[in-house]
Amino acid sequence: MNARTHKSGGRERQRGMVLVIVLWIVTLLAVMAGGFAYSMRVETRLATSTVERAQARALAEAGVAYAQAWQLDYESSRKAWPPNGDPHGWAFGGGRLRIEVINAHGLISLNSTGNEVLKALFAGIGLNPADQDRLVEKLLERRQPNQLSMSRPTTGLEPQGGQFESIEELQQIEGITPAIYRRIADKVTAFSNHFGVNPELASEDMLRALGLDERTVADYLAARAQAGSDGPPPAPPPQPAGGGAVFSGGRGNVYHITVVAETAAKTAVVVKAVVDLRIGMGKGQGTRILSWREGR
Repeated sequence: MNARTHKSGGRERQRGMVLVIVLWIVTLLAVMAGGFAYSMRVETRLATSTVERAQARALAEAGVAYAQAWQLDYESSRKAWPPNGDPHGWAFGGGRLRIEVINAHGLISLNSTGNEVLKALFAGIGLNPADQDRLVEKLLERRQPNQLSMSRPTTGLEPQGGQFESIEELQQIEGITPAIYRRIADKVTAFSNHFGVNPELASEDMLRALGLDERTVADYLAARAQAGSDGPPPAPPPQPAGGGAVFSGGRGNVYHITVVAETAAKTAVVVKAVVDLRIGMGKGQGTRILSWREGR
């Protein structure tokens, strides 16, 4: 091999190494570009999802305000939108909303309702008499002030007593399983002290849960709907068989509002709010949010 041939072969090897290096660099740049593009797609999708969820949340908040506006007008709330849990649809801001409003007097008060009403509630969800009595006893015990916590400092882990401040506190009661809690959570309130349930303001599910049969519920709802548009309220339904008095009258300032809001892109948000509407109570009195829960 002469010097010229050796020199030519060296240049060929150098060119080959350079080509390999260039190919590796191009491949690396392609991988980096692909990763960057994927990252940008993910970030764009997350940003879009965040915007859509914010839009759905804003729609839900508008739904809560819309429901309050209707309830502030007593005549409108009595005839066009009685707060008895019936669903109302509303199209707004490019989305759709499903709104339910129920006055607290159409629910069972955890802080003041008597044992007959509580027992009827537990019977209505299918518990046997022994479990009904046991849970009523535990709930009534829970209302009593915790003497131990009143006499010395606590760690915050001891069972609390006294007035319920939220329906979630039901889960602290021995025997209230997650399944039982889910079945009664939308039928109780911790924000109103009243006795019994006003059937004019009770939902269809509530009337069934209190022990009324299907025919009685259907007849009463038909009479209530007719009276709402034409005249005075109908006579209350008969008290459930086998129990004490569970129905009463009255209407308070506290309303439970449930809003399901869905954007045009099908992003949905559920808001459950409890509001105190001090209607006509004088200067300085107005809407107060007592509870606000949000989910999907």
